[in-house]
Formats: sequence, structure tokens, C-alpha cells
Amino acid sequence: MDSVMWIDLLVTITVGAVLLLFIKSLIRKFTLLKAYFSAAALFLLVPYSAGLFQIETAFQLQEWAKLISITIYISGLLVLIRESKPVFARFPKHLTALPFISFIFFPLIINSFIIKDLLNAVYQGGALAVTVLIFTINNARKSQRRYYILGISLVTAAYLSYWLFFNRNPDYDYIWISEILMSAGILITALRFLREQVDS
Repeated sequence: MDSVMWIDLLVTITVGAVLLLFIKSLIRKFTLLKAYFSAAALFLLVPYSAGLFQIETAFQLQEWAKLISITIYISGLLVLIRESKPVFARFPKHLTALPFISFIFFPLIINSFIIKDLLNAVYQGGALAVTVLIFTINNARKSQRRYYILGISLVTAAYLSYWLFFNRNPDYDYIWISEILMSAGILITALRFLREQVDS
């Protein structure tokens, strides 16, 4: 088993566990937020599972699945923003689906690797920045905020290491570093988030 398959195995196990935990929580109590986060985890799981089982696809499954996953995650962040406002100041719930409009434009850039990479980097960076702001504001006075800080710090390190170093280097031997950081960050943040949902 080569290093790429080990990475796929690690991310598949981590994201698969997060997906199962979200589905379990969703069955217990349905919320739009958990539905979005579950769907985002599912779309992130698909390309790594396909890579693990060496399923050939006719298009760049990993890049497009990540782009769809991050778009759904951004919709989840919009739900968090909406819920953090007073009831009278909340925007309509259907506006949280606004990021899905970008799906219309995906086919136009399907063969453009530069635009696709740029779009992925912008979406991921924007989602990360909003995540930092939301979780910082919402959890500033909570005792368990250190788990959010650790998880988001690991995801930030994964983002920066991938887009600033490993993605620019034709030698992909070190991409596993950003993948491990991402997996650990997602797992820690998701576990803390779901624990908070149970406690509330």
C-alpha cells in the first residue's frame, strides 16, 4: 500500500466517523445545520473512498467533491450566522442555500485547473476565516473553547501548508502532512461541536 492509499485510508476513517456521528445526531434531532454539515462530510468522504478502493472516474472527482463539500459547508456557516442573531434580525432560512448558485458555474470551469484551484483556495480560505470568526465570537466565554481553538488551528495549518507549499511543489511526497492536519482538525472540531449540540 503506497503513501497515497494510506492518506486515503486515514481521511476515509476520520471523515466517515464524523459523518456517522452527524447522522446519529441528525436522527436524534433534525436541524438544518446538522443536515448541511452531514452532506459536506459525505461529499468529502466520496473522493477519498474512491481513491482508497481505486475506483476510476472520468473526471477530477477529488477536486470537484471538495468544492461541492466546501460549498455545502459554507451554507452551514450561514445557518450558524443566522442562529447567532436575535430572532427579529434573522434573514430567511432559504437564503442559507445561496452558495448553491455557484454549482451552475462549475461546468464552465470543469477543464480549467487554474480557475478550479483558485476557486477551491478562495472557498476554503473564506470558509476558514468565517469559521474562525463565528466560533471565536460564539465560544469566547465557554470553558471548552480550547478544543475549537486546537481543531481550527490544525485545519488552518493544513490549509496554509497545502496552498502555500505542497500544492506548488510537483513532488507530492509531503501532502500527507496537510491531510493528517486536516483530518485531526475536522475530528476534534466536529466532536466538540456535536458534544455542544447534545448539551444544549
